[in-house]
Amino acid sequence: MKELFDYFGQLIKLSETEIAAIQKTCSIKKGSKQEIIEAIGSTANAIYFLRSGVVRTFYYKDGIEVTEYFALAGDLVARVKSLLTNKPSAKAIQLLEDGELIAINATQFFELFKTYPNIERLYLLLLEASYIAVVERVENIQFHSAKERYAALILKEELMQKVPLKYIASYLGITQVSLSRIRANSTIS
Repeated sequence: MKELFDYFGQLIKLSETEIAAIQKTCSIKKGSKQEIIEAIGSTANAIYFLRSGVVRTFYYKDGIEVTEYFALAGDLVARVKSLLTNKPSAKAIQLLEDGELIAINATQFFELFKTYPNIERLYLLLLEASYIAVVERVENIQFHSAKERYAALILKEELMQKVPLKYIASYLGITQVSLSRIRANSTIS
């Protein structure tokens, strides 16, 4: 679990006691390509750290699947609204290739706040980073064209190699036909 605590260490210095306490809330989850880690309609019960593979969060709008977020190895993924409200989520988390995740049991993790204020601070820093990512995503959609969003996404080479174009198009908020046009008219395909 070294990767997880290296990630946390970028945000806050944890003591050995705090690390040991968090480790007790963690389990390793292996999954297969296309496996749903948390289904639509279920209540979120974990925060995931992706050790390998690619995951996405998605939902349905008017019967059409919409990709909201991608995570690569070294990223966290969670259905935050469901975690905070303890209500079923309209979103799912899906592996796009075989992968391994560290699942942090949310209930157990939240219990640690009573004993370890530094762990609660870590959680607040994680929420802050999540909030900033959401704001950046919304602003990206508001202020940039699909072509500009694609140009920014193409810089994430690993993502572009591992994610099917139908999910890329959905993430960009365009059809696959529109994505094909952008790619055909672009020097960055």
